[in-house]
Amino acid sequence: MVRISLFSIALLFFGAALTSCAGEKKDRAPQSGTIAAYNLKVDRSKLGKTLNLFIYPDYLDPQLVKKFEEVYGVEVVIDYYDNNEAMLAKLQAGGIGQYDVIVPTDYAVTVMRRQNLLQPLDKANIPNLKNLNPLFASLPFDPDNQYTVCYQWGTMGLGVRSDLLDPANRDLNTWKIVFDPEYSPGPFTMLDAQRETIAAALIYLGYSVNTVDEGELQAAQELLTAQRKRVLAYTGTSTARELLVSGDAVVIHNYNGDILMGQSEAPAIRYLLPREGSIIWTDNLAIPAGAPNQYTGEVFINFLLDAENGAILSNFTHYATPNAASLPYLDEKIRNNPDIYPPEEVIRKLQFIEDIGEKVKLYDRVWTRVKAGGN
Repeated sequence: MVRISLFSIALLFFGAALTSCAGEKKDRAPQSGTIAAYNLKVDRSKLGKTLNLFIYPDYLDPQLVKKFEEVYGVEVVIDYYDNNEAMLAKLQAGGIGQYDVIVPTDYAVTVMRRQNLLQPLDKANIPNLKNLNPLFASLPFDPDNQYTVCYQWGTMGLGVRSDLLDPANRDLNTWKIVFDPEYSPGPFTMLDAQRETIAAALIYLGYSVNTVDEGELQAAQELLTAQRKRVLAYTGTSTARELLVSGDAVVIHNYNGDILMGQSEAPAIRYLLPREGSIIWTDNLAIPAGAPNQYTGEVFINFLLDAENGAILSNFTHYATPNAASLPYLDEKIRNNPDIYPPEEVIRKLQFIEDIGEKVKLYDRVWTRVKAGGN
């Protein structure tokens, strides 16, 4: 049986806060005084020369990077990954000690805590934690923000080029568009992300995205294997968006913000949350165990939690902010967009991917066989 999480239920009430904020203008007094007072307390002697960041592509506004470098005199060095599995694999294979800040998704945080891959945060260095909406201030996978701070949240669905799809495919708001051969929308891509892509198949079949039932996972494997010969490519998030913008793909499986970013170049792009349901997620700022510049990482996290900086971030990424103080500063097209802040009836159909411990080997096996063509 598919169950909505308590956190998803709580998100229903987040919309009320957003609605109350929708009429507010950006004429509030800037909070620069708060960040300026914090900056006076920063111990410059403890700042590293560099901040080493490991993050998804196109997930941080370059102007924020430049601003941080100018304010603190620290060079931001960025390395990228396309999915949580790749991020975990690099850290597990000796990447510990390379990075100061990483951005794992909710279920990956649980894995990393269990494997002692995260460094506890010194919250005295992150006073802007107070800006978080209480809903995001103590998430189930990390009560009391001992290891993480929520960065962005969003959903997974389908991006379509409405100007390039066959007019006969009028019913687009369904996973059938990528799983039912009769739909044949044209070239389409799927995420090269194990849990997320298996989750899409499980949702289409009516199963939980966290099932450990081998029969249900076998059914998902068969569905994905049958689909594989029709998939243009398994891609990362930014590559998928580029293919949709260029028209080389007419449908992509991706996250809402990455799809919506493409609308500036191709206005006919639409984001769809399939009616069968989908995934909701949070990404989180964390400091890996052995980070060479933990203090600098905590200063960086505090910088991103500033009210205006948080709005700059979400205006760039097109993802929802967990930062309550940032809401009045968001562009209206972001704050009032149901593709970014879904309505109640949509949230009720969304599931979180959860850490399933050793049972993840079942998913490893399914994914390996799908990528190998079912063998």
